[in-house]
Formats: sequence, C-alpha cells, structure tokens
Amino acid sequence: MKLLYQGWIFCIVLILSLTACSGTSEILPLVSAPDPQGRFEFSMPEGWQSRIEGDVSIYTPSDYDGSEEDLRVLLYLSPTNTFNTAEHLDAAEPLIQDFLSSHLDNAYEVIDQGEIRVDKYPALKLEIAKPHQDSYMLGQVVIAAMPGVVVMLLGTGIQADWEAFDPTFRAMLSDFHLISAFTPTPPQS
Repeated sequence: MKLLYQGWIFCIVLILSLTACSGTSEILPLVSAPDPQGRFEFSMPEGWQSRIEGDVSIYTPSDYDGSEEDLRVLLYLSPTNTFNTAEHLDAAEPLIQDFLSSHLDNAYEVIDQGEIRVDKYPALKLEIAKPHQDSYMLGQVVIAAMPGVVVMLLGTGIQADWEAFDPTFRAMLSDFHLISAFTPTPPQS
C-alpha cells in the first residue's frame, strides 16, 4: 500500500514538473484578412501585412524584410475545376509540387506528419525543418483535401520565433473558411 501511495506521489510531482516546463506561448490577437477575390475567409496576426502574388496570399509581420529567418505564412489556393476525385488528384499533384518547389528549398526535411482538419476537411500536416547557422528553420506545410480546389498553407521561421508562433499558426488554420473557389470551365464548342 505504501508503495502504491509513493507511486501516486511520484506521478503527481512528475506531472506538475512537466506542466511547469512546457512552453506557454501565447496566441497573437488575430484580425480578419479576407480574400479580395472572395474565395476564403482568413485571419492574420494584428499588425501583420498581406499581399497577393498570383495564387499565393502572403502574410508577414510589419517588419518583414524578406529574410529567410523572418516569419511568414503563405496560403495557396487554386481551383482544379473538377469534383471528380481522380481528375482532381491528377490536377492537384503538379500544383502542389510547383508550390512547394517555389517556396521551399531542398534542404528542408519532414520531421513529423499528422492529420488535422481545416474548415472541417481532412488535411495533411507536415512539420518541416532544416539546419540554419547555429539553429534551425522550422515550419509546417498543411495540404487540405477540399473538393475542386487545392488549398495549402505554409509557415516558416527561425526556430525560436516559429516555436513561439506555432500556437498562432494553429489559430490561423482554425480561422480558415473556404467560400468558393470553383471556377466553371466554359463549355467546349
């Protein structure tokens, strides 16, 4: 009985110790950052800026200078113009590959992967990293399985900044809502 009591005491002390050691990063306040084309609703941290380059919406802190170390979030949305699963997958694959090769170099490696939901749709979450000077570049790639559209979110930053920003990135993911991305293809004559 005494051994059982000591085991419980040890477990409680261990749990309290681990709780005290865990990072308590705060979620930055988010503000609405609607898509000018009306395709989605999204939120970005207050004080951040957004711009659009082609099919990519880019969200950065106001002091962003384009350095690789700076935090950034990219949201890629491109219609595949089909709800047929096989056709959608065929159309999505090159879009995904082009996006990733344009915004990540080959030094990044997937260090963990999992499944999450983005706007109630299943999504693949890849945690990525690469060595950088005396630290690491970290981030996440999220690929959502939405009918008729390719939706990807990519966030990166230097290790300390990304670890503090990660809860905010998760909050941004939960604030994403697809409105409409389907563009009907005109009939062929």
